[in-house]
Amino acid sequence: MPSQKVTINAPQDKVFTYVADISRHGEWGDPSQKLQVEKSSEGPVGQGSTFRSVGHQFGRQEDTVTITEYTPNRRVVYESQGKAGHLRHWFEITPSGAGVEVEKGLEVVKAGFPFVIFRPFVTTFISPGALKRDLERIKTKVEAV
Repeated sequence: MPSQKVTINAPQDKVFTYVADISRHGEWGDPSQKLQVEKSSEGPVGQGSTFRSVGHQFGRQEDTVTITEYTPNRRVVYESQGKAGHLRHWFEITPSGAGVEVEKGLEVVKAGFPFVIFRPFVTTFISPGALKRDLERIKTKVEAV
C-alpha cells in the first residue's frame, strides 16, 4: 500500500479537522478530476459518516464514501465505492516539532471498471508522486488559513 508524508506547520486538531472533512477533498485533490463531494449523512463528521462524490477520471465517476475509522486528531480512514471499485484511503497525523507529520495512504481493495482495463495506468493514480502532490496541496491550504 503506497503512502507519502509531509510536515505541516499547523496545530494537530486543525489539520485533522481539515482532512477528516471529506467534503473538502475537492479543494486538495487532483484539479483535473474536478471532484465534488458532499456529505450525505446527518450529524457531525465521524465514523460512519457518508459522502457522495462525483469526479472525472477515466470519465464521470460517482462514488459513495464512508468514514470507516475515526480517531480524533490522529487517524481517519475512508473508503470509496463505485464503478472504479473499492478504494481505501487513510491519513495518520502525528506531532512533529511545531507542527504535525501527515501520512496519506491509498490501497485498491477491489478494482472495478475502468481500473481492470487500464491497470497499467492505475499505478499513476496511486503513485507516491500523486499522493505527495495531494499532501502538498493540503499543506498549502491548511497553512494559508
